[in-house]
Amino acid sequence: MRFLFRRKGNKEDESNEQETSRPYSGLGIFSPLIKPSDSDPAHECRRLAELESIFIKSKRLESLEDVPYVVNQVRDGNIILLDISSLNVGKEQSQLELKRIIERIRGQTRSLNADIALINDECVIVTPSFVRF
Repeated sequence: MRFLFRRKGNKEDESNEQETSRPYSGLGIFSPLIKPSDSDPAHECRRLAELESIFIKSKRLESLEDVPYVVNQVRDGNIILLDISSLNVGKEQSQLELKRIIERIRGQTRSLNADIALINDECVIVTPSFVRF
């Protein structure tokens, strides 16, 4: 932050700034700290091949019996949209069951580095580790 509020005309500050300047000076304080490395074309081809077989699937979540299906789909690299409207009706028992199911899915997909997010009151998304949101 010091370089944002420096005084003009100070030769010592200018020489220090030139030594520590980043290659992405056009981005200002939002510039990345490291240079992006050149990507390997073979690695990029493998990533593109993986992306060809990704599906977005939906499932109405009703009981603990649905957990293995969700875990297997995430393991296969698919994105799962879970409809939780039937369990999120306001009854305490159904909300406890919903919490138990979500915790079970989270526990079983933790080793896969899967992400779980609540989209709205009726939908949850479970994504594999390579999906960013």
